[in-house]
Order: sequence, then C-alpha cells, then structure tokens
Amino acid sequence: MIARVLAIYVAAFLVGGIGLYAASRKQPPPVRRARLIKFITYFCIVNVVLLCALAGHWVFSALMTLIAVLGAREIFPVLPQASGDRPPVALGIGFLYLLIAASAVLFAWLSPPLLAIVVYLVVCAFDGFSQVAGQLFGRYKLAPRISPGKTIEGSVGGLLFAAGMALLLQPVSGWSSQRSLLACCFIVAAALAGDLLASIVKRRSNIKDFGNLLPGHGGILDRFDSFLFAAAAWLVAWEAARIWTVTFR
Repeated sequence: MIARVLAIYVAAFLVGGIGLYAASRKQPPPVRRARLIKFITYFCIVNVVLLCALAGHWVFSALMTLIAVLGAREIFPVLPQASGDRPPVALGIGFLYLLIAASAVLFAWLSPPLLAIVVYLVVCAFDGFSQVAGQLFGRYKLAPRISPGKTIEGSVGGLLFAAGMALLLQPVSGWSSQRSLLACCFIVAAALAGDLLASIVKRRSNIKDFGNLLPGHGGILDRFDSFLFAAAAWLVAWEAARIWTVTFR
C-alpha cells in the first residue's frame, strides 16, 4: 500500500511539474523562478507530512499540533484588524480557529494513518492542480473580492484531479468508486471553504500572506488552511456517521 501511495503522489507531482512548465514558459524569469521555488517547497512539505503520518499517531499528532500552534501565532496578531477592532468578532474568529485546529489534531490522532494520507493527498491534489489549471486556463474569477487569484476553471481542474486521486487511492482507502467520489467532493468543499475563510481574514487585515516561513507559500496557514479545515470537517462527519450507525443500526 505504501508503495502505491508513493507511486501515485510522485506521478501526480510529475504531471503537476509538466503543467507548471507549460503555464510558466512564457512568463518572465522572476515569475518562473518564484513558481519553481513554490513547487519544490510544496514537494518537500508533502513528503514531511506523509512521513509523519506513516510514523504513527504520536508523530502525526505532534506535527498537526505544531502546525496549529504556528498557525495561531500567525492569525491571532491580525484578529483586531480582521474584526474591525470589535472584540466580540475577534473572539469569535479566534474561537473558531481553535476549534478547527483542535479538531484537526484529533483527526491526526484518531484516523488510521493510511486514511489520513488519503484525505491529505486529495486536498493536495485539489490545491496543487487548482493553481496549475488556473494558470493554464483560468479566465473567470471564483471569488474576486475574497481571493482574486482563484478561478472557476482552476477549481474545476483541481476537483477533477482530486477525484482522480481519490479513485487511484481506492485500494488504500477501501472505498467503492461511488464513495470515493462522494468523499472527494466533501473533502474538496471543506478545503475550499477553509481556504476562502483564511482569505477573508487576510483581506480584512490588509495582508497578502500570514507569514514568510515557507518559501513561495507564505506562512503556515497559507499552506495548511485548507487541510486544517478539511481534516476538522472530516472528523466531524466521520464521528457523526459513527454515532448514527451505532444509534440507529
């Protein structure tokens, strides 16, 4: 199973690299360089997350806790600006972040490693190929006032590749084709929601990125906002389904 996961995600990066080259070959050198740095950094990030997930619950939970803590250090300083200096709004946003972050850590602790990897790789496929497809074909803005860089074409392309990832990982997840596609749609919707919510906070705070820790990506939240939200949403859905099954079986 691990070999299959390795082969699939390496193949995905190769396809993404080809798409990135096609989208960047007519761009000026600084843009090409920035995109290449972002691509290499993303490859390293994915490797770290996958290795931690495979190492077991303790290591993966520790990684997610670190991401949550670093994310808190990025988002809490900008909450006064994001809330328009209204303490109740800042408190609400802060509480929502803590709830999402805690749920994501719990997801890392409770999820079987291979299932956690499936969820993460579906999010990665959507994030990565949304950008590539948007650079190649993007014309119509998805949410111009919230996230000007996102396009409808990019999101559709990301969804299609995320669906392909979910289907290729069927032997790992143990899901049927129908369930894989349903799970993919749910994960993608949650990931996009997390990304847009983070973008709202940034726009209201008049910042482009939450930080500069990750070359080409910005801060921790700029890279992990979608996965934190998707992991939290998956945990809630998973627990709700379990409770429903136990109660009404």
